[in-house]
Amino acid sequence: MKKKRVDSNVANFSPDPKKKAQKVSTLSNVNKPPERFPIQGNRASKFSRYGYSIFAIIVFLGGVYCGAKYLPSRHFTVEHVKNKKISNIRTSIPASAPEDFFPVAEFRSQAALLIGCQNQIDLIPKLFTDIAKAIDLKVPLFGVVSTKEQAYRGSQLIKDQGLPPEAMRFLVLSSNTIWIRDYAPFILRYDNDRALMVDAKYHTRTMREKRKQDDFMGFELSQALGLPVRSIPIILEGGNFISNGDGLLLTSSKTLAVNKEGEYTHKQLISMFHDYLGVDGVFALHPLQGEPNGHLDMFMTMLAKNLAVIAEIEPSVDPENSLILDETAKFVSSITTSAGPIVVKRIPMPPKWGNSWRSYTNVIMANGVLLMPSYSDVDPVVENLAEEVYRASLPSGWQVKRINCDKLVALRGQLHCISYNIPNFISIDGLLEKAIP
Repeated sequence: MKKKRVDSNVANFSPDPKKKAQKVSTLSNVNKPPERFPIQGNRASKFSRYGYSIFAIIVFLGGVYCGAKYLPSRHFTVEHVKNKKISNIRTSIPASAPEDFFPVAEFRSQAALLIGCQNQIDLIPKLFTDIAKAIDLKVPLFGVVSTKEQAYRGSQLIKDQGLPPEAMRFLVLSSNTIWIRDYAPFILRYDNDRALMVDAKYHTRTMREKRKQDDFMGFELSQALGLPVRSIPIILEGGNFISNGDGLLLTSSKTLAVNKEGEYTHKQLISMFHDYLGVDGVFALHPLQGEPNGHLDMFMTMLAKNLAVIAEIEPSVDPENSLILDETAKFVSSITTSAGPIVVKRIPMPPKWGNSWRSYTNVIMANGVLLMPSYSDVDPVVENLAEEVYRASLPSGWQVKRINCDKLVALRGQLHCISYNIPNFISIDGLLEKAIP
């Protein structure tokens, strides 16, 4: 079961545009010819000292202007919500789209899709067969389980539904829960041929003891994909991680709160986001009041670099969260990306029902197919409106398919929570070798 959120105030991170790099003045005497007279005594020592100093300066300047840089040096500040401009500050490589060099966006082409199954393969089997049918071989689909016995039962389940074996293969990766989105590492690319995984801490030490297999699953996955993995020493759950694939990263204020408990300052958090994930700007948004996970994917998703879908709640039903979502939509629309200001589309969100939260932004995107959660106790008119938002916003050729999530709601999660996208520049040969069948 996921842990409850920690409330905190909203804040946002971004580069400080007011600070500029200082110019390095050139030395007028560097290129002068040496004097043509003998150097004796103290004059020789003095010249030697100056000569070495000048040589050191030349080497330094050569490194500044000619040396290779992985990430640009930037000054950062933390401020409260203001209009900010996110620009692509990385050097584009002509052979590939620039957004490939930031944390990947889910709306881009995928090499594979992983679904957390574990022991739920026996408890809610229809959910997984519904997903396999809806994906319809548009992307290689892998169910993640903990044992070979679960893998074989999953394979039989697919066969019993009359689906081909490749409709959903199964991977045995040690894990405790189905919430693979939250504990799997983030994938990013750092040049044309190489990519890596960045693995964040998985909540508190106590929780890691209870979910130790979840916390270490990333290392097994990195070996299967043949990717190096780098640990980032902060708590950052995948449900609280939305990338536009172009240098913009959105999270919730829960991320700030739990890491400040570990005595990290705002400046340290900004530096780690930038240095480990290479993003240009990070913005923290208010989570929904009373929603136990405190995750962004419960009320927001992105369909393009500058296109966001944000939930809306009827004010008469839940005035507090209605106001939070309206302010979030207003703020997100003020952010400018390399493709222009973010366009925000609003989508209905069913009201809280007891302890259950239902969302239409907790979706799966996989190579032209968007799987939208569906609920038996929601007015069909509302679901039709939600589906129409996606149909009107997605590129031509995309399909929107509904997946009933009644069982997942009872577990405090939905589709996005149990899914993990692998971008198209990653080889999945290692996954196919381990897969059953």
